Amino acid sequence: MPDRIIRATGEIAELRFVLLDATESANAICGYHGAHSFARVLLGESIASALLLASGLKSNGTVQVKFQFSGDVSMVTADATPMGLVRGMIPVEEIKAIGDFEPLLSPQTMSVRKLDDRGLSLSEGIVEMASENIGPSTAYYLLQSEQTKSAVGIKAKSNPGGATLEFCGAFLVEAFPKADEKTLAIMEQVVRGMPTMETYHRPGRGLDLEAMLSDLAGPFRYTVHREMEILPFCPCSEAGMLKAISGLGREELEELFLRQEIMELHCDYCRKRYLATPAHIRGVLDAMQGRTEVGGEPEAS
Repeated sequence: MPDRIIRATGEIAELRFVLLDATESANAICGYHGAHSFARVLLGESIASALLLASGLKSNGTVQVKFQFSGDVSMVTADATPMGLVRGMIPVEEIKAIGDFEPLLSPQTMSVRKLDDRGLSLSEGIVEMASENIGPSTAYYLLQSEQTKSAVGIKAKSNPGGATLEFCGAFLVEAFPKADEKTLAIMEQVVRGMPTMETYHRPGRGLDLEAMLSDLAGPFRYTVHREMEILPFCPCSEAGMLKAISGLGREELEELFLRQEIMELHCDYCRKRYLATPAHIRGVLDAMQGRTEVGGEPEAS
């Protein structure tokens, strides 16, 4: 079954529900980086966190989530849109060094940056991670940075060999500002009594989000407003690669062109390889020259 997100609200109770199954997308993204075992779980849960937070955007845009650690892994990051597009990254060299061992991690900070549909920053928040676990840290961020009363469940589980995720799911229940204390108290009891994520796993069929939503809503009636597919997506391109190499500076580019070298670049997210040939480098140098001629040299006074 394709990965998907379900969004719902209480019919009377001032509550918002978001549930997702990102198993296939997380496995694909982890595969780009060669992540397995603990690293695969960590990246998968970060992807789920980004998708949950992106569901709260009021319009098209992107949420960028970054978890920083000290220890064997320095960071893990994921970007997601309200339409279910997602990408993620964990440093390849670090996870190669870890292998199948569980890394030593000390949680540091969680930062969340929200961008509009043009890529311009709307807001940025940073908090200390509540623990090395992604779920509690995401809930803590919502409370501290956005003053949102919410409950978050995020869980990924790898198979015994660590080569794939058996499931990667998440839920968010969020109280609207008008939610009364009775509603909040009932929801707290319901969330505390929720079965584990594994309870909803149906091998070969993904997570049973409908059953999870029914349990999560408890005694409250709800209406599903939207269901959409989750897809891994990376906007990298050859044009972006050329923009990146233009930052090297004219002298370095001229030296590369004279040596007729081919530069190899990798996208940090999808690991796609781009080759910058001497012709590409010549084009960048010509563009630099054009900008210089248009701008002209400052006149002597």
